[in-house]
Amino acid sequence: MCVEHTVEHDEQPEHPASRSREELLRVLLDTATDLTALRDVEALLQAIVRRTRAIVGADMAYISLNDAERGDTYIRRSDGVSTPAYRTLRMPLGAGVLGQVATGLAPFQTSEYPADDTIVHDPRVDEIVRAEGVHAIMGAPLHVAGKVIGALIVAERRPRRFSPEEVGVVESIAAQAAVAIDNSLRFEEIARHAERLDREQRRSAAELTLATRVLELDRRLMDAVMVAPDVRRVLTLGAGVLDCDLSLRDQAGAVLATSVADGADLPEGPASPPRAGTAIAVTAATEHLGTLAAPVALDEPSRALLERVAVHVALALLFARAEEDADLRGQHELHDDLLELGDRDVPRERLERRMRRWGLHPDDRLWCVAVATPRAELRGRLQELRAAGGRAVLTAHEDHVCLVTADPGWEEALRRTAGRHGWRLRAGVGGPSDSLRGLGDAHRRAALALGSLVTLDRDGVLDGGELGMLGALLGLARQGELPPSLTAGIDPLVAYDAERSADLTRTAFYFLETDGNVARVAELLHLHRNTVRQRLDRIGRLLGPGWDVSPRRLDTHLALRVRDAQVGLGR
Repeated sequence: MCVEHTVEHDEQPEHPASRSREELLRVLLDTATDLTALRDVEALLQAIVRRTRAIVGADMAYISLNDAERGDTYIRRSDGVSTPAYRTLRMPLGAGVLGQVATGLAPFQTSEYPADDTIVHDPRVDEIVRAEGVHAIMGAPLHVAGKVIGALIVAERRPRRFSPEEVGVVESIAAQAAVAIDNSLRFEEIARHAERLDREQRRSAAELTLATRVLELDRRLMDAVMVAPDVRRVLTLGAGVLDCDLSLRDQAGAVLATSVADGADLPEGPASPPRAGTAIAVTAATEHLGTLAAPVALDEPSRALLERVAVHVALALLFARAEEDADLRGQHELHDDLLELGDRDVPRERLERRMRRWGLHPDDRLWCVAVATPRAELRGRLQELRAAGGRAVLTAHEDHVCLVTADPGWEEALRRTAGRHGWRLRAGVGGPSDSLRGLGDAHRRAALALGSLVTLDRDGVLDGGELGMLGALLGLARQGELPPSLTAGIDPLVAYDAERSADLTRTAFYFLETDGNVARVAELLHLHRNTVRQRLDRIGRLLGPGWDVSPRRLDTHLALRVRDAQVGLGR
């Protein structure tokens, strides 16, 4: 039994807020590893509450199990609780924080339990809480295989508001603990069944074999998840036991992962499991993660094995998501540091250490690329671009993916990835920059170039350096050195729009951007062509004759392009 990570009462636990996300993830993984090694239920529960109390830095922690027959939940094990009445507390489901969390709806917390009138209070329970001196309470439900089995709670003897990160930590431990408790309870139940078989010889050899297979499958699946959160490995282990291929599908029926090597012999595109097949929902709390499908109808014993595989698939997906989120957060933070070096100082040693993680170095020549991406597809495209490899840091903005790369072949790799997935490729680029402090300007040039492609509805890769005079004007504007006279020519349009909530400035911008194509302007602004012509007449009256022909056309166009970069006329 592994208990080396338990914390005694007199230790001073470290608060999650003082730890890095990577360290917290490592602690959670260590916790999961420890819990899987414990088969004794009481030792397991004690390890859970001690570890939870230590990680969150709370005065006490306790875990409850639900009693379906009585309709309540009772504290089974605690750490830091001083009064016997509190240690043996039973709470009706829905009452208090414990009863509310144990219903399984969501995590819940209160910073001042006695005065919180949003909670259903029980006078008897309130007296017990008052005697213990508890003020703040927070907890998360224990879910396993779509069922709520109890709650994991932390509490303080002073008012305290637990941070979202602390709530997330308790949720993560609860997810691990639920599986571990379920495994331990099943282990004890199976052990009792085996003893009855030995004493009474009433159970068949087939049932005993199934119990052994469940235990062995659980052990192998948990080992697979702890070594690496690889869904395909979990599916392959399950397929070996069930003697049939397994696949994980999303809500549309598309295959997310399969036990088949390299995805061979799988149907292309969305597809539902065969009528004769078996499907099990893969869930975490109330979130549907996918559907685990077998191509054949399984009997009850085999279906029980498939349900165990589904639980571990969910755990593998959660761990993989946590690792991916930590990686994306790290890239996002490094990306911000790189682009803001002109505004703040970041130690070179820190930058070099963090850049090395993604194959970069401060002395590299770096490109900044902005790739247009539908907002609904940001996460998926980030994953595909990351999987394409290369020395790059990626992050998501509202309407595009931004990457900073040292790979001279980035454009070829980007075009290859877009072609393989059928993406419409529109990208702006700035660089290469020989200095880290030049990346901010490179990013602005990339964003400006991408904005031009979107405005003109053109595909391809546009270098922001090709924008010429506009780039120089924007540089002056950013430094506050742009002469007001250079943009004064469009002041009548700006004033007219501000006074009448009109849109003449945008209309003039699109008109010049599209080389005077009225039909295209109407399409971009969702207007009738006659309406566009009426607006152009009004623009002519405000700016005077010749605003759209040389030489004034160039001045007007540049002024509008500067205005677009400042306020986003083309977005």
